[in-house]
Amino acid sequence: MNKEIRKFNGILEKDLILSLEIVKEQFIEMIMSSYDTDLTVTNRRSKSDPQLYRDEFEERLGEFEYFRHGGNQLKFVLPTINSFDFGGRLRIIRHILEGTVGIYVEVNAEDYEKMFGKKIYTRDPLDATVPKKELIYIMRYNSIVRAAEINTFNNNKYLVKFPFSNTPPFRMFEEGAEFVENNMDVLVKDITKDTVKKFKKTA
Repeated sequence: MNKEIRKFNGILEKDLILSLEIVKEQFIEMIMSSYDTDLTVTNRRSKSDPQLYRDEFEERLGEFEYFRHGGNQLKFVLPTINSFDFGGRLRIIRHILEGTVGIYVEVNAEDYEKMFGKKIYTRDPLDATVPKKELIYIMRYNSIVRAAEINTFNNNKYLVKFPFSNTPPFRMFEEGAEFVENNMDVLVKDITKDTVKKFKKTA
């Protein structure tokens, strides 16, 4: 590769990154707009409200590695539900985004022990980072749980319904990727034209 080609490729990569940074910000804005619109909870008793995790989710979106170099290529990569970091507190967000078939309720460890006379060991809590007494578990609201609820609390509406029960998967990552894909060809062509003009002026 001669000197002129290397120079042109260097200018083109810088121009691409500057423009793709704008695309990245637009992608993040789209994702967060969908997050705020689609992931809403009206029951204030619910402990699975996505707004409790919003800031951390947005922060991880910003920290995702969008630009990757492979050989002589610059790759612009968008997060997917499989590549995004849902570790720690964000496990509940992945659970919500993947959709939930059936009716579920939120049960804390103390209430579970009252209902079934034993501690809960076989389930993972929504958020393992909170104090033990605040751990919340999601359980299918079947006849056994319903009977235990009535017998223990004398009220079949004591437990909080998981607000995302019976919901299909949310497609916000896919919709964001579709937006980028639909605009990428035009963007790259425009950037290349501008880079050619800039390169000719410096040649």
